[in-house]
Amino acid sequence: MGKKPRGHGPDSGAADPATGTTRDGARSARGTEVPAEYAGGCDANDVRARQEAEATRPSATGSWPGWARGLVTLGLLYHMAAVVAGAMGVPPSSELERHIADLFTPYHDLLDQGYAYRYYAEPPPTPVITATLRFGEGRPDQIVRLPDRGLAGPRMRHQRQLALANALFADFEGARHLGGDGNRSRLAAAYARHLCKVHPGCTSVTLHGQQHLIPDPRHVRELLALPGAAGFDLFDEALFTTPEWIGDFACDGS
Repeated sequence: MGKKPRGHGPDSGAADPATGTTRDGARSARGTEVPAEYAGGCDANDVRARQEAEATRPSATGSWPGWARGLVTLGLLYHMAAVVAGAMGVPPSSELERHIADLFTPYHDLLDQGYAYRYYAEPPPTPVITATLRFGEGRPDQIVRLPDRGLAGPRMRHQRQLALANALFADFEGARHLGGDGNRSRLAAAYARHLCKVHPGCTSVTLHGQQHLIPDPRHVRELLALPGAAGFDLFDEALFTTPEWIGDFACDGS
């Protein structure tokens, strides 16, 4: 009996010359791995074409178009330049540094990147907004302070209240400077509406603003040097300016 050609037995796993696949469908003629779903009588070229199509198919999540990625990149670069210019332009600085920082002033105002953004380095006095909430039917008035000294939770909540009080006080001063009437402050009216909404039964809100002054370091040292000094009270009434009336706001919108 003659010998069978080596490598072409029914169980040898060798490539079939006609189809380019093994009898168990595991490999193509060139040794490329063939997925199981394509095993069996497929043409090798058809298998490779399907594999290439799957490799180039876009992912389900997709990707941003080139113009969108370009816009985001430009926006990030502009923001980084604004932050660096704002930090470098604060005195002591050169005239060139201050001029470059002034170019980003509208952007800083839009994002409220004021002295709080510089970690309160050399800050001005801290504005404090006090709201008196009045209720009907013999219910006592309620005082809401902004920022709230007893606010619980993360310190970021206190930081946000500081920023809100600063913005409201600045808007009040701007309205008073332009029209002579601080009652026209839009932020003050918006804050009063918010208080009316979150305090059911409130009939009116009266807002006052004052500033918490920074104590003189020399005065603090003198007080602490006195015999029996227990410390320095940062919330002493002498450190607060006289409250200024901002306006009265009715909760019915009138």
